[in-house]
Amino acid sequence: MDALLSRLTPGHVAQFARIAALLIAFALTMDYVTDRLTLEHAGVGAFFLAVSTLLALPGQRSSELLGALAIWLTYAEFMAAIQSGHFDLWRWAVVLATLSLVIVPIKVQHLRQLARTNPYQPLGELYRRVWTPPAPVAKPAPYVPAALTATCGDPVGEAGLAPGGV
Repeated sequence: MDALLSRLTPGHVAQFARIAALLIAFALTMDYVTDRLTLEHAGVGAFFLAVSTLLALPGQRSSELLGALAIWLTYAEFMAAIQSGHFDLWRWAVVLATLSLVIVPIKVQHLRQLARTNPYQPLGELYRRVWTPPAPVAKPAPYVPAALTATCGDPVGEAGLAPGGV
């Protein structure tokens, strides 16, 4: 067992999680399509899909990934409702509650890390996606044929003709 852990890398975990996420998503899709997805299986499937997706894509923001999963699972619920004729509100609520329970420890861990690094910095200054108005765009310089000739090195004179009168 110790030899296995000495060879296992985070890249291996991410690769395994990608495969697991695809298999779980496929299983959930099949259960939605066949209308065999129970309340319990929906919650457990959403939990393991969320965890495996977070492990599979370590470079993405966790809130964006979980938001995308919420949209995907909501879409699947609506497609199942179109096919079966009834919308299972409790199953949908359990899936979304499960995703929200996954994000809570992530946000708590982030706040703990912020409290360790700089406990007195306001949270508003830490948010990376603050919208700032764009800088005014300067108008382009007017078209000047002599300046173009000097910068491009074209043999066209000021009259716009090549040397030779053509």
